[in-house]
Amino acid sequence: MTLLDAASQHPLLPTFALIALVYLTCLGAVVAARLAWRGRTAYWLGLLGSFLFLVGALWGRGYLSGGAIFAFVSGGVVLALFAVALDLIFGPPFSQPGAEIG
Repeated sequence: MTLLDAASQHPLLPTFALIALVYLTCLGAVVAARLAWRGRTAYWLGLLGSFLFLVGALWGRGYLSGGAIFAFVSGGVVLALFAVALDLIFGPPFSQPGAEIG
């Protein structure tokens, strides 16, 4: 019996992996929402990306075709990464204590 046969016979491992992935995505969405609400507007894209990822990962199995699932999941990941990149490029600069001499 190979590992793939065991995974098809016992779906607990993929189920627990999906639960962990959804938990981490929701945690990231909460952090993105808090940052966006505090004025970092790039994180609204991250919130939208996490929503798209959850739609593709959770609702996609029963209601969407394979191409649509891939589009939702990959679109969500791209939006979340793009939000972080925009914040790092155009976000407020980090101030270092003691850096200002005046």
